[in-house]
Amino acid sequence: MKVKSGAIEDYLATLSETPLRLAACTAGLDDACLHSPPDLDDWSLARLLAHLRAAAEVWGESIHAMLAQEQPEIPDVHPNARLKSAGYDKLEFHASLQVYAEQRQALLEALRSLPLEAWSRPATIRGRAHTVFSQVRRMALHEAEHWEQIERLCQVK
Repeated sequence: MKVKSGAIEDYLATLSETPLRLAACTAGLDDACLHSPPDLDDWSLARLLAHLRAAAEVWGESIHAMLAQEQPEIPDVHPNARLKSAGYDKLEFHASLQVYAEQRQALLEALRSLPLEAWSRPATIRGRAHTVFSQVRRMALHEAEHWEQIERLCQVK
């Protein structure tokens, strides 16, 4: 995947915006409300945050490994496994959101300081080649896919 500087800026903007959107639309909501899904077929806001946080941690760790090591082989950890083992969906929502936002800020600081060539640093995950750029893209596209869900769930509350 070819690294494009314009795309980098777009992906970083998406990654910056997700914690802000969550904080804005959940301000003032209590934990009981945040942990209650609007219906049986939907996620609660707490479950959605847990999902986003687990994915961000797993993919963020892979990015940090690519930056710290030469062509690492990274174990394939599914975000749902992280979510379950950490119990993120059971945590107090606003405290969990704060940790998510702090981790995101640290990742963004690391990414914004990278020279363009560092975005091509590779790793192998599940037998496939990935780069810092492809993992950031993956994370940003995943979060953008959930923005409509975030806003819909906030409107229901």
